[in-house]
Amino acid sequence: MAALGQSRLPVVMPHYPHMMREDTAIWTKFLQTTKTKIKEVWYDVHCGQAVVPNVGATDIERRVSAGVTRKRIDVVAAVGGGVWVIEIKPYANMFALGQIRTYVRLLSKEYALPGEAVPVIICNNVDPDILEDIDDFGILVITVS
Repeated sequence: MAALGQSRLPVVMPHYPHMMREDTAIWTKFLQTTKTKIKEVWYDVHCGQAVVPNVGATDIERRVSAGVTRKRIDVVAAVGGGVWVIEIKPYANMFALGQIRTYVRLLSKEYALPGEAVPVIICNNVDPDILEDIDDFGILVITVS
């Protein structure tokens, strides 16, 4: 299994790898207000299969596809003896629910993790229609607004 690679300290930055402006604002607010003891973080963690290019693709096209078409986890954070697999969204909805469930499964299959992988969505607001699913699937949702 692969290692997560070089980590970073969980500090506020002007921007974070792969994050849009609205996600950056949410993550920054979380870092500024959390009491959770985060040891280290990894941003833009690639997981899952790459899109297979068409037959006859050049070597460079195959390499580009492998590098840019895998799924990308916003943040993996070392917390306690395990990791939080974090999806950041302004509005947590069914899409976020599916993403985080898939990310936890893929990360656990591909990477050597130091313990349990906990699914986490950090957001401003939550779609009330997914609250039961959040409970059923054991997803930690943190709102920052």
